[in-house]
Amino acid sequence: MKLQRKLAVTVIATAALVLSSSPAFAGQINGSGATFAQPLIDVCKVEFTKDTGHTVNYTAGGSGKGRTDFTKNLVDFAASDAVYTSDFPANLEYAPVYAAPIAIMYNLPTVTESIYLSEATVAQIFSGYITNWNDKLIAADNERTVKTVKFKTKKQTTKVGGKNVTKTVPVLDKKGKPVIASTSEKVVNIDLPNQLITVYYRTDSSGTSEQFGKFLKGANAGANERLWPKTASGTFANSTPNNISTFFNFQGASGSALVAAGVKGKVGGIGYGEVSWATDNKLGVANIRNAAGEFIAPDAAGTSAFLGGGTIEANGSLTADYKKSISGGYPIATASYGLVYPEAAKKNPEQQKIVAAWHTYLLEQCAKKFPEKGYAQITGALYDKAKSQIAKIK
Repeated sequence: MKLQRKLAVTVIATAALVLSSSPAFAGQINGSGATFAQPLIDVCKVEFTKDTGHTVNYTAGGSGKGRTDFTKNLVDFAASDAVYTSDFPANLEYAPVYAAPIAIMYNLPTVTESIYLSEATVAQIFSGYITNWNDKLIAADNERTVKTVKFKTKKQTTKVGGKNVTKTVPVLDKKGKPVIASTSEKVVNIDLPNQLITVYYRTDSSGTSEQFGKFLKGANAGANERLWPKTASGTFANSTPNNISTFFNFQGASGSALVAAGVKGKVGGIGYGEVSWATDNKLGVANIRNAAGEFIAPDAAGTSAFLGGGTIEANGSLTADYKKSISGGYPIATASYGLVYPEAAKKNPEQQKIVAAWHTYLLEQCAKKFPEKGYAQITGALYDKAKSQIAKIK
């Protein structure tokens, strides 16, 4: 009898321990949207589940698909790299929870260092005016003196998978801006091959395409307006100055993953997408000239520097200034948004708690835990705005 009572006490104590270590409420939320966000969400939602017990299901079908699903109330949240221009839902809040560079990725096996491209050259490649890698305009970008920037970095230790992991991250000042260690000039002389350029672009409704189009138009405004005169569009082919459907060297693909796969599979290929798609496929990425005349690599520090010069709108979105001289700024960078329902939408309160917790985690933990993915942590005034937007999720 004594043995039975002892076993019973042990079972009850064990059960109590299990219950006390489990979340009081473990649920799941469903989202859809940007493929731009997918590399970060895929790794970070696993950490979120470990830390909270909640599950995040996310389908990456493009920013346009995310906005459509959100409008139709099919998801608890959506992710988009661009804001609505029409068909606004009755209840909507933008939460800028992470940022990242849009990289120009390419496949040139004989070129062993990162190439340099001016804003005008990028526009002419992606509109079909430049069709060969040995074009004189590409050569001029890569046989010259270039200005470069080096940022201060530090070692940062965070918990990933329950273990302490130390990684290198940018040093930020009190305003959340990356600190420049030095600026310099160097002479480059990169030989580009006699190789046809094959351009891969997004065919789906894409916030990445829209933000890329804003750069092409904004950075070439003024004297080079003719290079990219059209307004940016989520459908890339609608914003190009030429009808690219008639060009044999343009290949469309749905989603960032297929764009990157296309570039990887074609020598001479070039495309655009969040930088981790290039890194994961072992593709080269170009240094892009900014309005300060510097050639900057697509990384988190350059992204933070560039977006720090933008305007924070009342709805939580960020408007970039492509003509503003921002030292160290990578000019094809974008903040990306969680689309969420505020209290007025009268959604399930338990689901809303998870949505708020997930977006707080995206804002404060995900880029910090996985800096190798190339996303920039939101800081400074934009961080404060994001927190106030997330607070409306009730």
